[in-house]
Amino acid sequence: MKSLPVIKKENNGYLFLVDNKPFIMLAGEVHNSACTSEKYMQYVWKKAEELNCNTILAPVYWELFEPQENEFDYNLIQNIILESRLHNTKLVLLWFGSWKNGLSSYVPQWVKKDLMRFPRTEDEYGTKTKILSMFNSEIFSSELNAYTHFLNYLYEFDSEEQTVIAVQIENEIGILGAERDFSKYATEAFNKCVPNELLEYFEEGFRQSILLQNIDNLVGTWKDIFGSRANEVFMAWNYASYVNGLAKAGKECYKIPSFTNVWLKEFDDEMPGLYPSGGPEPDMLDIWKCAAPDLDVLAPDIYTLQFEKIAKLYRRKDNPLFIPETRRDKWAVANLYISIGTYKTLCYSPFGIESVGENRSFITPIIHTNSSDKNVSNETVKDLLAKSYQIFRNAMPLITKFYATDKMIGFVQEEGQMAKHIKLGNFFIELEFYHAIEDDNNYIPGAGIVINMCEDELVFLGYGYRACVSTLNQGKQLDFLLLEKGTFDKNHNWKKYMYLNGDEQRIQMEEEPTALRAVFYEF
Repeated sequence: MKSLPVIKKENNGYLFLVDNKPFIMLAGEVHNSACTSEKYMQYVWKKAEELNCNTILAPVYWELFEPQENEFDYNLIQNIILESRLHNTKLVLLWFGSWKNGLSSYVPQWVKKDLMRFPRTEDEYGTKTKILSMFNSEIFSSELNAYTHFLNYLYEFDSEEQTVIAVQIENEIGILGAERDFSKYATEAFNKCVPNELLEYFEEGFRQSILLQNIDNLVGTWKDIFGSRANEVFMAWNYASYVNGLAKAGKECYKIPSFTNVWLKEFDDEMPGLYPSGGPEPDMLDIWKCAAPDLDVLAPDIYTLQFEKIAKLYRRKDNPLFIPETRRDKWAVANLYISIGTYKTLCYSPFGIESVGENRSFITPIIHTNSSDKNVSNETVKDLLAKSYQIFRNAMPLITKFYATDKMIGFVQEEGQMAKHIKLGNFFIELEFYHAIEDDNNYIPGAGIVINMCEDELVFLGYGYRACVSTLNQGKQLDFLLLEKGTFDKNHNWKKYMYLNGDEQRIQMEEEPTALRAVFYEF
């Protein structure tokens, strides 16, 4: 069997290796119900091919996988793997298990109807919810049984081909409608002392965490240690421990990378329960890292327009950036460049990939009429995303070569911004954008990547900008030795299209994805 997909730490960064070669998932996630229809999925595959995706993120539904207890139906999983092979596309399968978007809507009917074996959470008023409780429940053992059958099947059916390269466990996990589970057994657990392994984690390097109520005495209950944040920290610890149990058992069946994604709160002061409390939010990352060491990645679903802020928070020494869901509007193309160029993401995946290029509802073909919904796509987005994915696929060995270095940088035009500057090695680069980006216009924000190939050579990728390059070496000036417009072919080789000189010797990108190679000398 060939080498399994793996996330490898290298220098100051991470690489995702597929068949021992660095791989960036230029991906798209399908709509939630898409995989239940083979006929509909033909439309998805067609759109993925048009967009030049190399990976598709697609759900596996516990309720359909185990319709009767201990009776498993592998047909949907097999069909999507076979179709993915036909379309020469990799797969990331999303296990929709006990919790999806803070609820428990994807558990089998036999779980939903048995409230004795599978009790529900309660809010602070004692009202039972539709959300499964982890406490005094058989839910973990039942889901573990299903999840390990799923991973064993992947190993048996796909370990030679390795169509599936990663698995997501749960989806936007957490509890909605309350800060924590207030049921009897959850409250008993909440009133016990904080586990020693979490206290030792804070003792070793995180004693100054904003989560700690009393940094001088790390002994006591959740309320004693974490004060006003105790409810969310308690849920985070328990959800992370639960997911880690699945991740650890899954890797014993089939050792491919696993991750959990995050529903990010919209505002800094938003209360837990309005977003799924206990999920791996930025403030909860250390809790999750301590409780879930067998989980490879904590992955943010980035819909906020503060994209770079979130990317910075989740790209850590102990966590690579992995974006399983993001916008499909005019920012979908632009944020791709900064994700790869600056934050070295392992995956970039607009959600509802089959809706890219369309201004229509997924459930009904009705045209969007909600003016407040800005996450709406159009043909220009589709065209630029497809051409960007193609450039990155063809240039992937070059790009991944610089993933663990400081020789590559990405940038994106911000709203209202017409110019910015960046530094790369000894180069100072002034950028000018062609169009102002406002909330109510349809211009795609300019974006690009610059790669410092060697001491005197830069490669520019992107669209919608021009660049003026100077040297940071005092007393020196910079001039071109050569400037080429070109592309990378399917064998990843640079192919010159045009040699630029005279009036055209300028780094001026087109309105669509372009590649330029510039060699300089100093005098």
